[in-house]
Parts: sequence; C-alpha cells; structure tokens
Amino acid sequence: MESTSNEPPAGRPRIVILGGGFGGAYAAMYLERALRPDEAEILLIDRNNYFVFTPLLVEAGVGGLEPRHTVVSLRRFARRSRFRMAEVRGVDLARRIVRIQPPDPPQELEIPYDHLVLAMGSVTLLPPIPGLREFGYEMKSLRDAVALRDRMIRMLEVADGIDDPAERTARLHLVVVGANFSGVEVAGEFHAFMREASRRYPNVHPRECNVTLVELKERILQALDPDLARFAARNLMQRSIRVLLRTTVAEVHADHVLLSNGERLAAHTVIWCAGITSNPTLAGVEGLPRDARGFVLCEPDLRACGLPDVWGIGDCAVNPDPQGNAYPATAQHAVQQARVLARNLRRVLRGQPTEPCRIRNRGSLAALGCRTGVARIGPFKLSGWAAWFMWRTVYLLKMPGLARGVRIALDWTLDLFFRREYSALGLHQRPSPPAPNDSDP
Repeated sequence: MESTSNEPPAGRPRIVILGGGFGGAYAAMYLERALRPDEAEILLIDRNNYFVFTPLLVEAGVGGLEPRHTVVSLRRFARRSRFRMAEVRGVDLARRIVRIQPPDPPQELEIPYDHLVLAMGSVTLLPPIPGLREFGYEMKSLRDAVALRDRMIRMLEVADGIDDPAERTARLHLVVVGANFSGVEVAGEFHAFMREASRRYPNVHPRECNVTLVELKERILQALDPDLARFAARNLMQRSIRVLLRTTVAEVHADHVLLSNGERLAAHTVIWCAGITSNPTLAGVEGLPRDARGFVLCEPDLRACGLPDVWGIGDCAVNPDPQGNAYPATAQHAVQQARVLARNLRRVLRGQPTEPCRIRNRGSLAALGCRTGVARIGPFKLSGWAAWFMWRTVYLLKMPGLARGVRIALDWTLDLFFRREYSALGLHQRPSPPAPNDSDP
C-alpha cells in the first residue's frame, strides 16, 4: 500500500467527497461558494471525470440529443476543488482514510480526510430472477442508454431479414419492468423511436414494434398524483403500449419472458427499471451505519449516525425529513441536500451548530414520448404537449453551462424539423448470449 504525497496543507482540513454524480458534484460546487480557499481543501473522487445529466438520459438514448451533450465535466463544474479520477476501494473510518486505485499506475493509494462526504449514488437492484443478469438491460448510465439504442436498431436490422411475422414481432418486442419515471420514459420514448425507425425497413411494419410495461403496484408513476398517473397510463395505452399492473417478471430468457401471472411474452429485450440498491463499495466499510438495504443512515443534519466527521447525501443515504421519512432518491433532492451539506460543513469548521436538512419537492416531470408528458410544478398540474414543453424547458434551464445549454437547444430545435439518424453507434454494445437459432452476428 502506497501513501499519497498530496497531504493537506498544515492548518487546512481536507474534505473528501466520494462520488461525482449530482450529490457529489454539487456538494463540491456549493462548498467552493461557502468556504474561503484557506478554510479547507476540497477533494472530489470518482471513477469518471464527468457526470451525466440523468434526466436527459433517455433522450440521449433515442437520439433526441447528442449523447456527449448530456455529459458535464467535473473539472469545469467544480473549478476550485481538486479532482482525482480513481476507483474507491474502501474506507477506514478508524484511521480516517480512503483507499483508492487510480487507472495508471494501478496501485492503491491512501487518502486521509478530516471530513468525508459519501455521495456514491446507487446501482440498479437486480433481484435473483432466473435469466435477468444474463439477458436483462439496465437504464442507469449513458453506456446503458446507447447500448439499448444499438440493441433496438440491431433488432430492426435482424427483423427486416425475417419472413415469419411472429418472429419479427418477438424481435421487436421490448419489455420494460418498473413503471417509475425511468421506466415510463423508456417505454414511451423507445416505443416512438422504434415505430419511427421501422419506416426505414421495408419488411417491418410499425405495428410490429411493441412495448409492454410491467408494474408490480396498482398504478404507474407512484410518485405522481393519481390523476396525472391515470393520464399517463391512458396515453401509453392509446399508443398501443401494453400496461400490466400488479404483475412482475418471474423468468427472463433469450427469446421470451415469463410473468408472475403465468403469461409468456415472446420478446428478445428486457429493460429492468424496478428499484435501486446501495453502492456495493459501502457494504465493506466497517462501522458505517446502514439500513437493511445497505443505505447509509444519517441524522437530520446529514451526518452519518454516530460519526461526526462522515456525511451522506443523495441516493446512497437515508436522510430523514422533519416527519422522519426518507427524502426520495432523486436528482433534485440530491442537489438540495448538497446545498445544506455545504452550509453545515461551514458551520462545523467555524465552530457553529449544524441545522437540520429541510427541503421540499419542487415538482415532478415525466416525458411519455410523442411530445407528450405529465408534470406537477408546485400546485400546478400539466399534461399533454404543455407538460412535455415544460419538461424540456425546466431541464434546459437546469443544465450546467451556457455552451452546453445552447447545444441542447440546437439539438432539440433541429429535431423538430429533420428526421433522426437511425444508425447504431456500436460503442457500448453489451454482448448477450444468443438465442437458439439466433441469426445475430
């Protein structure tokens, strides 16, 4: 084990932030604003030197946006903070060090800290369903979005060379599990994407491109108001998207899916959007308070329970609201928690008492495809085209950086007047085991 030579200057504490997603990136930015340069050193560590603006992830996947326009450079976003690109291998709370492994040279280093911020996000919860890990896809990263786009274009290419209508339909059947915001957006946007792209394939009819949305609970979009959720469900079904409630997947195979109700769906692509779990790196941290699911338990001021120098924000943490309920694991809550964290760390460094994290939900938006959406902004509710326009407007205004915002606005404007290119990128294609008699290369 090698020790880093980048020790914090004498008399200046070091704040180490693990994770460069919304929580970690905004924590670094707000700390830069809250603290003078001589008050603390801020060190941000992540395996990537960027974070993805995840609300636009599905748009990047279906080609409504250039994928690189949804990526934000961490070095430009948090300019005064030090950044280190490395894998986090562990945390020693007793010694107050973080073990990291840079990409080159591949040696573990030890980074000491005075305050540690855990903002490592979450990973997709993949339950032990037979075949899910072998044949299922996720929608958690830009790699996932591009891989799914490539997959569906590949299925269109294969289907165009198949004479059997039933086999073509199976190839072009997308099963989405989990009707939360991500699942509904994937179902709606990729359904529109496939039907529009199918017009380029003479042997494929748009009606052969189908999506089934599977949800275990009694309605879709549980976080939204029931009337907006009903509108979303009606809109999806009117566009021939099948919505199955109180149902889940029992088995996943290369060419079909078995549901919990015994139904067999002929489908070659399954997207799992049902739930998240804690970052597995945190499971090996001895002495870290965690709940039964592995998430970090925190006090109302965002400090990990019983650990005055460890803080948790974002998806990896359980941060209680004034009623004792956990704040939702969403980007907007992670950003608001980052702001409160910066204020509390400033108070601690200046010998002042901390304050509880009291933030509010500013609204929820979901795009359904075909320039339709649902939205609740404060007391106002929108549906249809107006909600879709609001969805784009809100996220355009929230996108960091003027240049990036202009690029996205241009992408969206051109998308109104010109047809998209339906070609596979082939950059992040995940190989999957072939089905029997599979004609894929």
